[in-house]
Amino acid sequence: MAAERYPWALAWRRLVGAVLDPRPDPAVDAAVREQALAQAPVLWLLGKVQAGKTSIIRALTGAAEAEIGAGFMPCTRHSRLYDFPPEAPLLRFLDTQGLGEVGEDPSAELALLEERSHAIVAVARAMDPAQDTILDVLRAVRRREPDRAVVLVQTRLHDGYPDGADHPTEEQLAQDPGFENLRRALAFQAAQFRDLPGSGSFRSVAVDLTRPEDGYSDPDHGLDALLDALDEAGASGQGTLLRKLARHGSDSRLARARPHLLGYATSAGLCDLVPVASLVTVPAVQAKLLHSLAGLYGEPWDRRTLIAFLASLGSGAALGIGAGFTARQLGKLIPVYGQTAGAAAAGVASAAVTYALGRAACQYLELARAGRSDPDAVAATWRGALKEAHALFRSSDRFDRPPRGSQ
Repeated sequence: MAAERYPWALAWRRLVGAVLDPRPDPAVDAAVREQALAQAPVLWLLGKVQAGKTSIIRALTGAAEAEIGAGFMPCTRHSRLYDFPPEAPLLRFLDTQGLGEVGEDPSAELALLEERSHAIVAVARAMDPAQDTILDVLRAVRRREPDRAVVLVQTRLHDGYPDGADHPTEEQLAQDPGFENLRRALAFQAAQFRDLPGSGSFRSVAVDLTRPEDGYSDPDHGLDALLDALDEAGASGQGTLLRKLARHGSDSRLARARPHLLGYATSAGLCDLVPVASLVTVPAVQAKLLHSLAGLYGEPWDRRTLIAFLASLGSGAALGIGAGFTARQLGKLIPVYGQTAGAAAAGVASAAVTYALGRAACQYLELARAGRSDPDAVAATWRGALKEAHALFRSSDRFDRPPRGSQ
């Protein structure tokens, strides 16, 4: 009876039921992916073989090279698409291959790729001056779409370092004679790309994305500048999420879990932009996140562990989440306000709650792996993540407009 009288109780019961019932729901899976794909920015990566495209994807996502390689799927004759994470994408990477082959006219494919992408990221090894193939593609794109932004990412800086040198400071790179060859190479290459036709913005970024075992002081040298450039190029419209995604941390399991947290949380928020329907969809998305995390941590949910986890969040957590959820559904039915500001607030709230729920689950499952129980630590993680997530998703523009197909 409570579930019928109080919609928040129905939503909470659906969450519990979906977690305890591991059978896949194709409709929910499709809804999660559809909402995520409607908003996920597409980065079109152009570069020669071994230019460093995979290193950029790895730096932004934390995924292993093997995962990236297996995740690419053909989408046109000469290009592949990588969704990350695949079940609820936050980012999509479009990798162009084979353009510039003799006897082929890539015009039709270029037009399709332009339409599908949000930003063009040209990737070039800093010490490689021969970039005509990539420049020819970009000239064709700029002639068709003069205002398209281009970000040049100059990679493998260490190929131009003096023997035994570490990453230079800006002052060293500008003045130290030992870096003269690198300095000239970067300037020459950037000048080639800056001379593209059209009025679109251009920015060059020098990065050196290495592995810790390579011995350099910062494996992600230049990553912050790259994130700034992607924001400026309109690659995301939600730069804080990109920065959160790229902050991998020292806990390998939490690092692997972070894209799932962000992906499912964003999907829950997008689903919540659609009035009433989200009463069913959002709890199902949250359940999918909990199942995903259980697989990552190797600790499956059962009735005992799920009840223990939910109880550790605090006595008012279920009521607070459910009551707020109900208020958001009612608010979205208010004409004008409910379909704009009210819906956006609902999206932020559902995204934040979903993220916090997942982050607390990571804490709980990590303790369970060690054979420990610490409800206070889980509750503190929940409260801290909820506050963090509200700030994170409020700064994003993903919930300022309804997803495609919802109007």
